[in-house]
Amino acid sequence: MSAIVIHTATPSERTSLLPKSTLNSQSSTLNASYSNNHDSSNGNNDSSISINRQQPTTKVLSRTQPLKETISTARFVIVCIGIWSSNFVFAFQSTAIPTLAPGIGSGFERAELASYLGGLFTLASAAVIPVYGVFMESLGRKFAAVTACFFFGLGTILCAVSGSMYQLIAARAFAGLGGGGLLTVSSVIVTDLVPLRDRGFYQGIMMTVFGSGSMIGGPVAGWLADKYGWPWAFWVQIPIVIFCATIVTIFLPSPPIPPTHTTLLSGLGSLDWLGSVLLLGSVTSLILGVSFHTSFLEPWSAPIVWGLLVASVLSLALFVYVETKVRRPIVPMSLLKSRHRSAVMASGFFLSVGNQAFMFQVPVYFSVIVNTSTAQAGVLLSVCGGLGLAIGSMVAGQHIRSGGAYRVLGICSMVPAVVSSLVAALWTPQWPTWAYYLTFLPSSLGYSVFLCCQLIALISGVDSKAMPQATALLYTTRTLGGTIGVSMGGSIQLGALTSHLRSRLADAPNREATITAILHSKAAIRQLPEPYQSRALEAYANSISTVWLVSAVIALITVITAFGIQEKDVHGKTPQSGIVKATGGGVVEGGFGEGLGQGTIQGETRRS
Repeated sequence: MSAIVIHTATPSERTSLLPKSTLNSQSSTLNASYSNNHDSSNGNNDSSISINRQQPTTKVLSRTQPLKETISTARFVIVCIGIWSSNFVFAFQSTAIPTLAPGIGSGFERAELASYLGGLFTLASAAVIPVYGVFMESLGRKFAAVTACFFFGLGTILCAVSGSMYQLIAARAFAGLGGGGLLTVSSVIVTDLVPLRDRGFYQGIMMTVFGSGSMIGGPVAGWLADKYGWPWAFWVQIPIVIFCATIVTIFLPSPPIPPTHTTLLSGLGSLDWLGSVLLLGSVTSLILGVSFHTSFLEPWSAPIVWGLLVASVLSLALFVYVETKVRRPIVPMSLLKSRHRSAVMASGFFLSVGNQAFMFQVPVYFSVIVNTSTAQAGVLLSVCGGLGLAIGSMVAGQHIRSGGAYRVLGICSMVPAVVSSLVAALWTPQWPTWAYYLTFLPSSLGYSVFLCCQLIALISGVDSKAMPQATALLYTTRTLGGTIGVSMGGSIQLGALTSHLRSRLADAPNREATITAILHSKAAIRQLPEPYQSRALEAYANSISTVWLVSAVIALITVITAFGIQEKDVHGKTPQSGIVKATGGGVVEGGFGEGLGQGTIQGETRRS
């Protein structure tokens, strides 16, 4: 009895980055090993032979047929429009919330809690990502997509009808339960629909849609808030969510159950629930501990402050221990043993911390210091953010595809982020409008380029079998980094503001009451008589500048950690190398959790 095993270089999502000549040369190569285990007395040795792909006795397993090839073109287009509408609405809210937060916080006289509107949404999103992975594997993509739309839509409705800041924060966290699935599920559905060789093209379209949502989110939400009230910025999202759920329900075909199909209970039971609780508990305790000091002016010696900080450290230590023991960890420690992979994850974490801390304060500066309308405050954030995302992704992708080095490009892309943060710290209300754009756009471009380079660095340094877990870890670190960035930036700003106000309003009557009023509502500044109003505005501007200086330091830390990333061959210039590996394995952009997407099945044949 003999056995022949053939490993084929199957195209994957990463194929779009390869020159065509490289792809053709790799996909036409088959390596076969012929093993014959005879008695040692026969003197036969193992030998290697070359086998033609078209031998009739050979059956090669391949990726499940893309759903695009089984449905009409019209239906395919309708499905794409439907699922990409979820990307659009997610991007819309991502710039709408930073734009609305200062005004909403002041309206409820809880401006010190504004950062929670963004922070708890991303924290809740990170918590449920693995659950959506189980939904997709056990109950199907359609169920997972509609579930995400339901939670996000209901949470958004609750936001629109909230009567207090605390209700609004809770509603945003509830919406995050759906937000964690919108991008994840839509990305996996696209992978099911199209051939892997075309995945990069459709990913580009998806990013363009996302960029469009980012560009109009801030201005439209601001205009609605100024003209009709901020709840309408939430109501306007509901028709898009309903449209997405309807299209998916009616038009999305149900693919065959993949071989990795598991029951819902077994899938949920395999999740690392203890690790999830410990990780979220650590992050939440850290955020609350710092917030009690900065937002509620509790001293560091207060039991509730240091108690929460100690709980955060202990939870993190227990989390690391648990991750080394469970079967399906959130953070596979084995992936972090490589310097290359550790650098990829660390740089992504710090990138998100610095970027979110910087970005969330931009609308605050314009609404408080420049005294613009809510709509005007969101224009800079949305336009620069959307353009930077679209242009940066295209530039980075084309550079890498044409043979450029991703490591050098990624490191260089963070230089504008450092410079932009430093220059923004020097902003004054007297600057011309174009100067603000010229400051912010390079940072957004650099952020987008680094995201692309980081993803390619991960793909090039991880075996295909570990790709789902590695991708999950990458996006989890980004999400947690964004959560900490928004919350940390808000805490630093409030702490610095309190300090500056006490210094500049030392001779003001009822100083402490005045400071408390300013912390609760930015409108209180405009009610102060001179010279106290100018002093308070100066204190507010300095507090925001402090956040941007910290963002510059974090961007510099990102650069330092990025030096640990290694340049690997992604173009197949060396034998048995390149982005397309012999083990196959599809990559799901945003595919969190183990076993998301059907990917590429390893080409394997056996003959008896």
